[in-house]
Amino acid sequence: MRKTMWTQAVAALLVIGLLAPGAMAFDERLTYDPDDEIPATTGLERSLTKLGRGLSNIIFGWAEIPVTFDKNLRQGKPLGYLVGVAPVLGTARALMRTSTGVFEAVTFPFSDRDVNYEAIIEPDYLF
Repeated sequence: MRKTMWTQAVAALLVIGLLAPGAMAFDERLTYDPDDEIPATTGLERSLTKLGRGLSNIIFGWAEIPVTFDKNLRQGKPLGYLVGVAPVLGTARALMRTSTGVFEAVTFPFSDRDVNYEAIIEPDYLF
């Protein structure tokens, strides 16, 4: 009978010994966070991102027309709305996206380093 108690005590100590390091690894101070190693974006990176976003909006601005039609079609709009209103809305959005792209592409080197790098139109990129 003593041998069984001794075996159970040893097994319990082994389990505690094996689980204790794992439990300590879940402590917040000991966990690895990869975001801590990502450096902050520089002004040049934000400026080039603004240029890329502007060029993308210039190139794909026309695509707002079919995207607007598709959105309205998925919402179940009637045929008259899809034929009459959706192309007008899509054209207006295409003009806004293209002109916003021109603005961002032209003003990317003149932006203030602290502000003016956020997207003007949502979503940032159409595709």
